[in-house]
Amino acid sequence: MKTRSEQGVISIAIIVAVSMTLLFVGSLIFGLWAFTGKQDYKNNVNEKIGAAVEVATKQTETKKDNEFAEASKSPVKAFLGSSTYGSVNFSYPKTYSSYVIEKTADTYPIDGYFHPNTVPSTSDDSVKFGLRIRVVGTSYSQILKGYDQSVKTGKVKVSAFRADKVPQTLGSRIDGQLTTKVSGSMILLPLRDKTIEIWTESNDYLGDFNTYVVPSISFIP
Repeated sequence: MKTRSEQGVISIAIIVAVSMTLLFVGSLIFGLWAFTGKQDYKNNVNEKIGAAVEVATKQTETKKDNEFAEASKSPVKAFLGSSTYGSVNFSYPKTYSSYVIEKTADTYPIDGYFHPNTVPSTSDDSVKFGLRIRVVGTSYSQILKGYDQSVKTGKVKVSAFRADKVPQTLGSRIDGQLTTKVSGSMILLPLRDKTIEIWTESNDYLGDFNTYVVPSISFIP
């Protein structure tokens, strides 16, 4: 008759034997799995490389397509004036068309018209353009002085203005009744012995003016 001590030893031996068997079986299964995977990779390496290259190519093409799509979404176009007159530069909505006259010597060396879709007749006084630019052959102080009476009567409000990209140059922003027929907003900037005027002729276009044009103004003083 076996004692309890002997029975305990036998139980431990059985547990150890079962554990070793399970460990062996597990190692054998893992080894077979690893060997099978190695053989699959060895036998199909060219196919796998080809598939990886195809995936990488598609990812690159997708990235380029996305970059092009983002660029096409850009909401603006750029105006760049003659270097003779300060290389005036600003952005405006790409839905606008432009008509710009540049002359070597005139009252308005640069005279530009911008409007949504197509540019209307520039000789029609009833048209209120979405955006205008002029380089005027008159000094900044003289043009600004021309608004003194309108300021006194409350027709316009004049405030100091510095272009974000040319902060060293002090100009003015004029809001209100710019002329007897035009109410809008105008930026005045001194350009040596001349003046840059950039404005909208209607409050209907003020959102575009403030969002795209004003923050992007730059020039060489």
